[in-house]
Amino acid sequence: MNNSPWQPLEIPPDITRQGFFIGTSGYYYDDWIGVFNPPKVSAVASRALTEEQKADADRLRFYQKYFSFVEINNTFYREPLLEHFLDIERRSSAAMRYSVKVHKDISHTRENDIVRGKDLMRRHIAAVSPLVETGRFFSFLIQLEDHVYRSRTKLDYLLAVAAEAVRMRADVHIEMRHISWHDANVLQALKDAGVGICNTEIPAIDHAFPLKSYATIDKGYIRYSGLNRAKWYPDKKPAGAKEKIAARNARYDYDYSDEEILARAEGQMALHKKTTSVAIAFNNHFQAKAIKNAIANSKVLKQKLLISGV
Repeated sequence: MNNSPWQPLEIPPDITRQGFFIGTSGYYYDDWIGVFNPPKVSAVASRALTEEQKADADRLRFYQKYFSFVEINNTFYREPLLEHFLDIERRSSAAMRYSVKVHKDISHTRENDIVRGKDLMRRHIAAVSPLVETGRFFSFLIQLEDHVYRSRTKLDYLLAVAAEAVRMRADVHIEMRHISWHDANVLQALKDAGVGICNTEIPAIDHAFPLKSYATIDKGYIRYSGLNRAKWYPDKKPAGAKEKIAARNARYDYDYSDEEILARAEGQMALHKKTTSVAIAFNNHFQAKAIKNAIANSKVLKQKLLISGV
């Protein structure tokens, strides 16, 4: 057991001016406390903290010491609220960028009701308006499950819903995880509609969409969820809340090696050549492995940018 006192991790280089925005999927995880975030202290001990230490207790402000990009995840479970994003905007640095995962009633619907989907998206747009107005909004993320097959009905639905945001100058990226979506006609349809594709990495299951460096708008987007093929599907369906959390943590308990980070940075550089900005999100959140990998990725990209003279 490691009993050494907590020390803050090394702050990675800032490469936002070169068009790279690196971070993680979510920033508020209790298992990051004492690993990435400072340990919690008692009410008595908190009285002796410096102002900076007190500010570090704010997880979003502390996160921004390290990264310029984050995905807001809780909106997948609860519709986004204007008050929430007013608070986020108030606590954000000028360089910070956010993507917002759309509610599951948009992304995980089986009905593909365009009227209802558009109505939900309009509410999303209104909620995130504080970030849009200050330029901190990067994109909405529509995340499809890996068992969702391509169909004309589904594609028409996705493009119609996304068009509501595009019309209001709010970008949208769609993360397609099933290989059936890996089709030139799909990419062209996204491009024609002004909708982005989110390049994604999940374990090499038979039906996985391959990790690529595609761009259909001038903003690139890449997400890494780890390579835990054996844990991607639990042996049995989790019965309760604790089992569901344990299964989720096992799925995302993956630490990219230095060689794997280097290989992915090559793809990021390729995407950068096609776009004006690239968002990179590590989704392997368990025990702050996403933090470690995002820091390493920032360092590798910095070196590549120096070598290339960017």
